[in-house]
Amino acid sequence: MQLALQLDGRQARFAEVDRRLRRRYSPPGPWFRLDPVSQLVLGMVGGRTYEADSRRAFLALCDRYRGWERLRDAPLAEIREAIQAVTYAEVKARRLKAALSVITQRRGSLTLDFLAGWGVAAALAWLESLPGVGRKTAAATLNFSTLKMPTLVIDTHHLRVLRRLQLVGPRTTLPDAYDRIVPYLPMQWRAEDLDAHHQRMKTLGQDVCSHAEPTCGLCVLRDLCPSAALIGKTD
Repeated sequence: MQLALQLDGRQARFAEVDRRLRRRYSPPGPWFRLDPVSQLVLGMVGGRTYEADSRRAFLALCDRYRGWERLRDAPLAEIREAIQAVTYAEVKARRLKAALSVITQRRGSLTLDFLAGWGVAAALAWLESLPGVGRKTAAATLNFSTLKMPTLVIDTHHLRVLRRLQLVGPRTTLPDAYDRIVPYLPMQWRAEDLDAHHQRMKTLGQDVCSHAEPTCGLCVLRDLCPSAALIGKTD
């Protein structure tokens, strides 16, 4: 029986979604946690890029500079060359250099370790004030890094699933989706729990709930999903 779609039913629907995903997908990880500046660099390089390409570019930066201060001070053309395999390499090179410079100017050194003592909302806002840093990269920097802060990462695959489940509206942006979904999360969830939930939603979006050809018949959430019947009618 499909759960209610009203606002006051979203917490129950969200809990059921997570329960089914945990039964369907094994726990992700464990992951190797980068320091927060390294995670920021990885996130900024990886936007709108295949994961394998973004990791390759990140490792190329690590090998070339061996210290993010050297990346910060490097010529733009050199940075662009190092990450040329990713999308929008020129834009990302400029934003990387600018973001690392702003951190240094504000804090006196190139570190984000100070965020460990901050609340999540304040830390997100500080990171999002950096050039080229949006909600996804900011949340990943806090959650995936050694900071291990309880933030929810939402990428395009995750967002697509949320939209089709009508847990958010069809045109909801990433920051708005974060703000709307977080109140329904279990308060006891730690950074690892939020990471695991994101990875499962991402996997579902990549493997089953794809943009072009969703395979609703294989989805463990199909009876909870208002979009499944509509998609089925158009097949």
